[in-house]
Amino acid sequence: MTVQNILIGSIGVLAETSDIQRRAYNQAFREAGLDWYWDRDTYKSLLLTSGGMKRLRRLSAEQDQVLAPDAIENLHARKTEIACREIAEKGIDLRPGIVELMRFARQAGITMALVTTTYRQNIQAIEGGARQSLRLEDFSQILTVEDVRQSKPQPEVYNLALARLETDPARCLAIEDSVASLNSALEAGIQTLVTPGEFTMAQDYGNADWHCPSILRFLQDSEVFKRELA
Repeated sequence: MTVQNILIGSIGVLAETSDIQRRAYNQAFREAGLDWYWDRDTYKSLLLTSGGMKRLRRLSAEQDQVLAPDAIENLHARKTEIACREIAEKGIDLRPGIVELMRFARQAGITMALVTTTYRQNIQAIEGGARQSLRLEDFSQILTVEDVRQSKPQPEVYNLALARLETDPARCLAIEDSVASLNSALEAGIQTLVTPGEFTMAQDYGNADWHCPSILRFLQDSEVFKRELA
């Protein structure tokens, strides 16, 4: 496997944030006077669809309290504010292997990029919460939902990353943590490594090129990694 670009596709690859996001949604619901509640199993099922706004529109359509588009936008913005504040105040641990991957990429001359359809505010919160363990300046490109019209599983964000990096899909490895995001990378013709998080580990990753519980395990099992760091 010759890789010149590693594309980290989701904030969930960097850190476990799903339960933080779930609890933030529930707080935003309460503050808005809504009797909606997402338990852990419900939120796991919702993660089959990429994008918080999509999930809120789905929930609104299923309830008697159908919300206007601006109300949904306000709910999502408030959720993001709550989640980012918790990450900033309490800190957050990076998932096993992220620090090692960044070091490996620097030593091997591999370009790193963040190719997400989340909001940049979430990425910045993880950088701050990681307490110097993660530096966004180490990524040559950072793409977010603000850069595209279609979120994952559509391949637009990956196609844009390939164009900006001026590279071929065959020279890239995308690392994802959910089926919807995996399908986005596959549609763009990029080989994929899936390292699912706590809330996405039960999804079906049969189409992925590699499937490991963590980036650290993948690196430990990789002959390329062992050779470069020997």
